[in-house]
Formats: sequence, structure tokens, C-alpha cells
Amino acid sequence: MRCLRLLRSFGMALALLGLCAGANAAPPAPVTVQLPIQRVTLDNGLRVVMNVDRSAPTVAVAVTYDVGSRDEEPGKSGFAHVFEHLMFGATKNLDEGELQRLVLSRGGFLSATTHVDRTPYFMVVPENEIALALWLEAERMRSIDVSQASFEAERKVIEEEHRLRVDNMPYGRAYWALGELVFQGAHAYAHPVPGALSDLGRAELGWVRAFHASHYGPNTAVLSLSGDFDPDAVMALVHRHFDAIPRITPKPFVEPAAPEQTSERRRVVDDAVARLPGLEIGFATPPPRTREHDALRVIAVILGDGDTARLPAELVRKDALCTQAGAELDRLYGRGPGILRIALRLAEGASVAEVEKRVDAAIADLAARPPSAAEMARARRRLETAFALGLAWNRDRAIELGKYEVYYGDARLIGRELERLAQVTAEDVQRAAARFLAPARRNIVETRPAAAPEAPKESK
Repeated sequence: MRCLRLLRSFGMALALLGLCAGANAAPPAPVTVQLPIQRVTLDNGLRVVMNVDRSAPTVAVAVTYDVGSRDEEPGKSGFAHVFEHLMFGATKNLDEGELQRLVLSRGGFLSATTHVDRTPYFMVVPENEIALALWLEAERMRSIDVSQASFEAERKVIEEEHRLRVDNMPYGRAYWALGELVFQGAHAYAHPVPGALSDLGRAELGWVRAFHASHYGPNTAVLSLSGDFDPDAVMALVHRHFDAIPRITPKPFVEPAAPEQTSERRRVVDDAVARLPGLEIGFATPPPRTREHDALRVIAVILGDGDTARLPAELVRKDALCTQAGAELDRLYGRGPGILRIALRLAEGASVAEVEKRVDAAIADLAARPPSAAEMARARRRLETAFALGLAWNRDRAIELGKYEVYYGDARLIGRELERLAQVTAEDVQRAAARFLAPARRNIVETRPAAAPEAPKESK
């Protein structure tokens, strides 16, 4: 029996049935994940998802808002990211910085991330501090300070963050440029999640407040908890702190009608901090929870997940054309279309044309014939392991439960994830490669290291 026993200590029954398949063995039996989940919806629309796990005396609390960069209008980008920062600021009953101080001083930690279509805020606290955690989340949902002073302070922080993570990060500009190419003509998905600094610089406080009023309320949020707690006691606290928060009138998201890509798109980025050339190759993917999307997850593993995947094995280990080669489905994209991203860092003296040719050949081979049974078994094992380990820590479990509830309307669907992946066949992989990784759907961003400025000559 194939089993990840470490997960039992986290209150999770994971049955991995079947033997590790060899090249000619029958595929292993589907994996099942049994995660105890309770769901409640308050009268004001707040959805509560609870997973009790007694393995450690801590509780993870996550609030996932149904908002991300895709909800931003042209010329008003970056607002979801702005609120990732503002929601840690002052409220009616908390001074600036007090929220973080309270959590850290009680032995906890907290953070948040902005995605294309969700924004989770999360903290982990000792089990005896759950009342504090719930009060804090209700407090910032009810009365976060959206003032000119707080906005200006966070605008400066975000501008500095942009300089550090984009302008001065090797290959950082290429990463975001690929999304602009893949979703050209569809602003909701094409513009970078952090937004444009030019938009942020001209943003008016009224725009920011309107964005908050349309997206941050109990009926656009999921409160998810995982850890050592009593559900009845938690629900009593939830009712006490959240019941009186009024609903908002949310602004619905309208799926853009992006034009179909019919030819390859290219861009060159000059990068002053990159030492060697790089390539970002991307293809638009269909929404998740479809057979085609599941097949593309397998393709990403076969092409570029781990040293023995096709691209690292050939381009890095065998021929030393690249120092890094990998493939993945970009995790910033969620319930809508996404990107299968191939990232390559070329070795010194390697030819961009040769590396592209080798990547094209690897994709063409997948489109021409199904992968081997051994490759399929390896891909399945890596996907299963990554999924299971992604639920091992109660922080990650709370975040994932919130994501599934926001995206699909029922956090319990998390238990069907690996069952679906197990149904993907080698023929599904071949068909998906031929359809979605076709040359006409390819997008390429080439990073060219900018020449370093000459040092001033010393005067004699």
C-alpha cells in the first residue's frame, strides 16, 4: 500500500491505494482524501468552513475575499494589492500596527496574498487565542481605515515593493510580461497582479473607497478555520463578532471575451539585473476542474517538475544549455483561465534559438504520442504528494478550504481533487498537448541582459 503516513498526525485520513507502478503495470487505484469539514452560512452571507484537527494546540484562521486583480478596471489597477496592505492598518478600535502586535505578542503570525481572483488573509494562533483572532478579523472586516493618510502610506510601501520585486528582481519584468502576452486583449487577466505604478500614482481616494465598498463584506468572504478548537464554541464567537456586520452590494465580475490567439506572440525584455538570457514560454489554459486542465497539470510535471522531467533532464543535466528549466501552472490564476509557464535560464554561451528548438521538440513529442506508463505514474505521484503536503499544515489547509469555497461553492470538493487527477490518461495528455500547446498558441518573452554601464575612468 502506498501511503503518506506523516499526514495521520495532522488529523487527516489519506488512503493511497495501489503499488508504485512500473512501466508496464496497471495504473494505481484512485487516491481518496477524507478531511472532516463543517460548513455554516450566516444570515449576512458570511460562509464559515471548519476543520477540526487536534494534532497541535494551534488554530489557523483565514478570511478569503472573493476579489483579486481581475476585478480592477483599466487605469485603476493594483487596488486588490493595495487592500492586501491596508487591511493590516488602523481600524475604529485598533491603532496603526496594533493588529500585528497583538497577534505576534500572543505567539502567532499573520500574512496575506493577492491573487488574480481571491485575496486570503490568514493567521495562526495558539488555540487559547482563537477569540482574539476572530475579533480581529471581524474588526478589520467591519471598520478598516481607508483614509488619505493610510492610503498614501501604503502607496509608498507598494512603490518600494515594486522596485524590489519587479524592477530589481532578475527576470521579474519578464514574468509579468508573459501574462500580458498570453491574455492580450483581456485586461482582467492580462495586467499584473500588483498593478501598474502609473495607475497607483494617479489613483484617487474615492476610487479606492468605491473598490472596498464593492468587494469587502461578509457576503463576499469565507471564514475558514483549521486546528484545535470546539466548533460550537467557535460558532458562538463567530455569531457574536460577525452577525452585525452588514451585507454589501458586490460588483459582479464579467468574464472578458478575449480574442482567440491564432499566431505566436513575442516580446523582448532588456533586464539590467539579469546576468544571463532567459526565456518565459506560456500557453493559455482552460479553467480548472476540467479534464483538459487536469491533463495540463500532468503535462507540466512531465515537462518540467523535478530533475528527471524532460526539460531539466535534457537542457540542464545532459547538455548544459540551461542552468534552470521548469514548467508549472501559474498559481496566481485560479477559477478562470490560467497559464502553463515554462521558465528557462540559459547557460553562458547557449543559443536562444537552440533552446527554443529543443523545447518545441519536447512539446511536439508529447503531442505526437502519449507519455509512457512510467512518466504517468511519476507525474501522478508528484501531484499527489504535492497536494497532500499542501494540506499538512493547518495554515495551508485553512487557506485551501477558503479557496475551494470561494471558487467552487463547496469546500468539501477538496476531497475529490486527487480522484479526478487519477482519471487522466496518457491519451488525455497527448490530446491536451496537441490542442493547448500548439505553436499558434505560444507566447515567448526573451530576457536580454542589459549591458552594465562602464565604470568612470580615473583622472590622472
